[in-house]
Amino acid sequence: MNVPETNVPDPNLNFFVLYNGEAANELGIAPSTMRQWARAGHIPYVTNHNGWRLFGVGDVYALRDAIRDKNPPT
Repeated sequence: MNVPETNVPDPNLNFFVLYNGEAANELGIAPSTMRQWARAGHIPYVTNHNGWRLFGVGDVYALRDAIRDKNPPT
């Protein structure tokens, strides 16, 4: 059985990307919130030929860490 790889770089980009739902899951937010944050400029993104938002893995992890630093676990 041939299993597709996950988190492979988009062939047109030179960095690893996450789709909207994957990025939202990593941040613990809803995909609709992820779209709102992207439109508001809280995280950079590119779009693919279908118009889907692609987020750099490093950008998503940086935002995740910033969120965790602001709201440390109790």
